[in-house]
Amino acid sequence: MHRVLHGVHEHLELFSTNDSATRADWEKWRTGKAVPRDYEKESSPSTRDGNVEVIYTVAVLEVGPLSEADSNMTVTVEYSMAWVDNRLAELTSHVTPVSSTLLWVPPVAFGKTVRRVAHIKDDKKDNSTINLWLQRQGIMFYKLTRKLELICPPSLEEYPFDDHKCSIELHGYGGVVFPFRQPSKYYKAKPIQVDMTAVTSQYEMTGLKLSSRVAPFNQHIATDCVMFEANCTYPANDCPLMKGCSDESDECYGCKHFMGTCSYMSAADQCSNTSSGMSTLEIQLSFSRRRWSHVFHTFVPSVVIVGCSWISFWLHPRDVTARVQLCVTAILALITMAGNRKEHGITVVRAEDVWMCGGVLIVTFALFETVTVNSILSGNFFMPSFCKRRRPRVEPTPGPSTAWADDEETTETPSPETADKIDFFSRILFPITFTVFVAGFFLHYLG
Repeated sequence: MHRVLHGVHEHLELFSTNDSATRADWEKWRTGKAVPRDYEKESSPSTRDGNVEVIYTVAVLEVGPLSEADSNMTVTVEYSMAWVDNRLAELTSHVTPVSSTLLWVPPVAFGKTVRRVAHIKDDKKDNSTINLWLQRQGIMFYKLTRKLELICPPSLEEYPFDDHKCSIELHGYGGVVFPFRQPSKYYKAKPIQVDMTAVTSQYEMTGLKLSSRVAPFNQHIATDCVMFEANCTYPANDCPLMKGCSDESDECYGCKHFMGTCSYMSAADQCSNTSSGMSTLEIQLSFSRRRWSHVFHTFVPSVVIVGCSWISFWLHPRDVTARVQLCVTAILALITMAGNRKEHGITVVRAEDVWMCGGVLIVTFALFETVTVNSILSGNFFMPSFCKRRRPRVEPTPGPSTAWADDEETTETPSPETADKIDFFSRILFPITFTVFVAGFFLHYLG
């Protein structure tokens, strides 16, 4: 059956309703004249075990951006399904378009992560209203293309170093099961492929997981039985740069039908009584946020701003106005950069917020250092004994005693050398402290 299905798939790529014979067949099936009188659309094809095996391939045609405000993401998915309906065998001599409204198709429904479903028409061909075909041996080929609006709540605690996963579930009813068919020399169709040129999200796709399982309606009997899993990893590539390319080049074709490196696991023999449960075909998309824009728009500018605030340590301690203005400007610039989080309605503490807070604290301490140095020079700052300069003690000469003589002997004056020492050590300690903070930050969020 797999070899026949592969031939049907190749034939459909060349299908066009411009052929007069094909148009005549389509009119017969569309009006119901070619449908057998005893055919019942509500009844599924008869099988020995009551299961209708639906062979399939899945193509992710487009991935839109993820809204961090309402957790919505748009994904366009095409399910290509095939099954055998013996009731329609020998009714045609070639692949013929038939009406999906008059014949049995697998009863399926999307899972709860799908918020809205929109039908997609194929603008490349004239058969935009045809999505079901019949082969001579009774093999049905069905295409289901939908634009889905998904609910994918992102976890922003590690923003912009966050990874994300989004699932699409397709439930099958009435004995429909989705068995696993690993690609072989007879059945070359891959179970999953992605048009990497149509991934326009702020995330890049790093992998995909395709799984099929059967869950009994009575949850007290058993748990879900996994029939198969296919795990695909997507290495870094130049496909996002191929937007708008033509299928004529091999590189463009490979990006539009990207499959990655896949590993397969099948356990269909361990699942029993699949006809009395609900089968689920799940696609789990794995994303990693594109970080280079954040590096150049957030991290590099903030490092430059913090570094510029250290110029105050090289100015003369008495240039208070210039030193204060430099630190205050740096603080305001960092606060302005961190203020864009309110535009998205984000309330969680993100990694980016921790980064900005660390930068603001470093610059604030630099401002306190300027205030400290200026207070020392003006004599209004409480200084420890080792930072004070005492006048040499001189023995008093005989003479009349005065009340202010002893105070004059112990007078302590601030030294400009103390302020210079504080500036000198600040030039070393502040860069070291900020370097330790940066190293700990990236080790925590990227380690």
